[in-house]
Amino acid sequence: MLPESRLYSFIDQKEGFTLHFLEGQKLIKDLAVIHHVIGAGFNYFRDAILTFQPMIAFLKPGEGLGVYIDSEDPYFRLKVEMSDQGQMRTLLLPEEFNEFPSQITGRCRIVKIMPDERNPYTSIINIDGVDFHQVANQILSESYQIRSEVFLSDNSDQSIMLMKLPEINVNKVQTNYSKTIEEYLKHIESEVKDLFDQGTTEQPIIQTKFENLGLLYLGSKEIKFKCNCSRERMLEGVRTIVRASGIDHVFAPEESEIEAKCDYCKTAYLLKRSEFYS
Repeated sequence: MLPESRLYSFIDQKEGFTLHFLEGQKLIKDLAVIHHVIGAGFNYFRDAILTFQPMIAFLKPGEGLGVYIDSEDPYFRLKVEMSDQGQMRTLLLPEEFNEFPSQITGRCRIVKIMPDERNPYTSIINIDGVDFHQVANQILSESYQIRSEVFLSDNSDQSIMLMKLPEINVNKVQTNYSKTIEEYLKHIESEVKDLFDQGTTEQPIIQTKFENLGLLYLGSKEIKFKCNCSRERMLEGVRTIVRASGIDHVFAPEESEIEAKCDYCKTAYLLKRSEFYS
C-alpha cells in the first residue's frame, strides 16, 4: 500500500534556491478512483495536479489557495483548492474531457484566503495560447511576483518546484546568486532524474538524495485529498437555487426527493422536497 503523498522542502543557501519535491503517487491514485476522467483527459488532469500542488509550500498557517482555470479553447474547467495543512480537493469538467491540450486559451483566477482578512485576495491572469505547463509559472511570476518553475517527472507521479531566492546585502551578509533556474536545474538534473526514475516513496531516500546535493532539509507535510462537503452544505446550496428559481426548477412535479452529488468527491446526498418548505 502506498503511503500518503508528501511535499518535501529544501534550501540551497550557497546557490540561493529553494526546492520543493512532491511525491504524489498516492494522491494521483486516489483521484483516479474518485474522478471518472479517462484517457488523455486524465493525463492532463494528473499533470495539472502535479504542477499546481507544490504551491502549498507558499501558504502560511491558516491560509488557503484556489486555482481556477476557465479554458475556452479547448473548453474545460479545472478547479484546484488547497490548504496550508496539505489538504486539497479538485475537479475537471466536463467529466468526459479527453484531451491533452498543448496550448490553452482562457483565463485563470487565483484566490488566496487569509485568516485575518474578510475578503480573499483574488487575481485574474489571461491565458492566450499558453503551453499549459507554463500556466503555473505564469501564476508564480504575475501573482506571486517570484521567479519559480515547476518540473514534472515523465515516469512517476512526482514533481519539483524550484524558486530562486533574492540576493541580500544585510548586516554584512552579501550573496551573489548568479545561476538562473535553468542553470541550477542542469546542475542537479541527473540526480533528480534518477529519483524520478526510481519512483520511490521512502522519505530517507528522498531526503538523502537532496542532502547529498548540498541542500538543507526544511521539513515535509502530507498532501491528501479531503472534501469538506456535508449534507447540510448541500442542502443550503440547493435551497439557494430554490429561493432564486422556485422549487419546480429543482423538483419535477411528481418528485418527492432528489439526489444531489458533490462535484469534488462524488458523494451523493438524498434531499427531500419537504425540506424546502418553511
